[in-house]
Amino acid sequence: MHNFRQFLLGIFILTTSHSTCGQNVTTTDEQSSVKSMIPAEMKITSWNDMPFSGLVQENGTWVGKGYAFYLLELLSSKLNFTYTIIPPKQHILGNDRSGILSLLYERKVDMAVAFLPVLPEMRRYCTFSIVLDQSELTVLMKRPQESATGSGLLTPFNQTVWLLVLTAVLVVGPIIYIFATFREKLWKKPDFENYSLFSCVWFVYSSLLKQGTNIIATTDSTRILFATWWIFILILTSFYTANLTAFLTKPQFTLPINNLQDIVRKGYQWVTYKGRIIDFVLSHHITDELSLLNTVKYQYITSYEYPVKSIFNAVEKNKLFLGDTHYLQSLIFADYINKTREGVLHQKRCTYVIMPGTIFVTSRAFAFPVNSTLEKPFNKELRALVESGIIIREKLKNLPLAQTCPLDLRSTERQLSFSDLSLTFKVMGAGYLIATVIFILEWMIKWTMNSYKRRKKTGRCTLCCKWKRRSNESVTPQLVYTKKNHLFNKRVNLQNISPLYRNTPPDSTPGKKHNINGRDYYIVIDRYGDQRLIPIRTPSAFLFQYTV
Repeated sequence: MHNFRQFLLGIFILTTSHSTCGQNVTTTDEQSSVKSMIPAEMKITSWNDMPFSGLVQENGTWVGKGYAFYLLELLSSKLNFTYTIIPPKQHILGNDRSGILSLLYERKVDMAVAFLPVLPEMRRYCTFSIVLDQSELTVLMKRPQESATGSGLLTPFNQTVWLLVLTAVLVVGPIIYIFATFREKLWKKPDFENYSLFSCVWFVYSSLLKQGTNIIATTDSTRILFATWWIFILILTSFYTANLTAFLTKPQFTLPINNLQDIVRKGYQWVTYKGRIIDFVLSHHITDELSLLNTVKYQYITSYEYPVKSIFNAVEKNKLFLGDTHYLQSLIFADYINKTREGVLHQKRCTYVIMPGTIFVTSRAFAFPVNSTLEKPFNKELRALVESGIIIREKLKNLPLAQTCPLDLRSTERQLSFSDLSLTFKVMGAGYLIATVIFILEWMIKWTMNSYKRRKKTGRCTLCCKWKRRSNESVTPQLVYTKKNHLFNKRVNLQNISPLYRNTPPDSTPGKKHNINGRDYYIVIDRYGDQRLIPIRTPSAFLFQYTV
């Protein structure tokens, strides 16, 4: 590996010093003037931001690590200078009184060798070299046990398709009704496809669920409308069934957090480094979108030398860590290697996962004091390093070729869980709940109507008085028998009940067959306690007592 780096360094020196492809050769005077601008021993600063940059003490001397110091070694070999590291008191961006920016602002160092974010608000303290790479901030979270899709019932179509299907269901029924009504008015035939609006809407809904209908199309235009809707339903249900089967067989794993809005909307707590890029952006209100993070709870990590334990402890508590994508990939790969060496089962090695999208993107570069003379010669050499791809190679060298712990672990075992069918049970429960509410409303309406009818029927004062007076008595009509048969319960005087009985013979008694005005009658007591006469003409005349 050391020989390979020396080989790259030799190629870099040869290509930058002897390049003659369409450009003027650098003269000796120009080379000497450039070298005279660069001091023999430079003072630099950096911070702990591995694997990009790091500071460690070896035998009382600060030594730099990471990608940034690998570039610095190439530059020192090419430009013939040595350097001394002056670490900041706080490993933060800071301002004119603290952090790396204070060392640059006060010109205590000649250059900051670190991948610093290029932000307009920092140019008052320093100037930047050419862009070295892009920093993509994303989210590290604990891997959920199940996909965040929630239910596969809605998965085959996206939101736009579902809205269009709902619009079609609501619109097609009234369209058919309008055509049928217009044809009825035009042809002036009341019985000619006299559809109601409810029947047309019900036809559309029942066809969607592949049910029958009670309306019949008798004209060609209506038949074409019906056939068009049936073809639409056939294609729609075929695509839905196929996509639902594919999803339940091998679904795509999804996360509960896919963008910045999900963090705010779901109220997730997040953590990040104190004084680094996110803290600097939020404190200076650089972007309105990223300022949404201030609306939820957050926490800062102040340990920069060995922060891995603090990060994983926060993520284990279902918090989100916001950081650079390459840095998070390095953390997950190192954690995977450690668990593999400890003999952890393969299914439990991928504990963490990275959100596929990004929440903030910015450029990164080295920094110089304002109006520094070193900016121009260093930018020339840094441009050659960036264009040669050395930075990209260094970043990919410490990561495996295959993606470590991807979003979808591609497990061959697939069993349907409750989350896949949860919406199905919710729909069933909602249907039963709606049916119960409608049943209660129907019962209340029916009870109200019956009560109104009873009040209207018994609204007369005399009838109400009789009902209150006879409430404790039997309401079943009773036949009054005579003493002669030993089955009577009381005697009545028909002369006091009704004028019809004034022609009754003096010896007439209740329950006995009497001939009144040329007809035979029995005397009964109705449900209100009144005495009535039952004409005796046929044996079925006894049933009359249950209808009075």
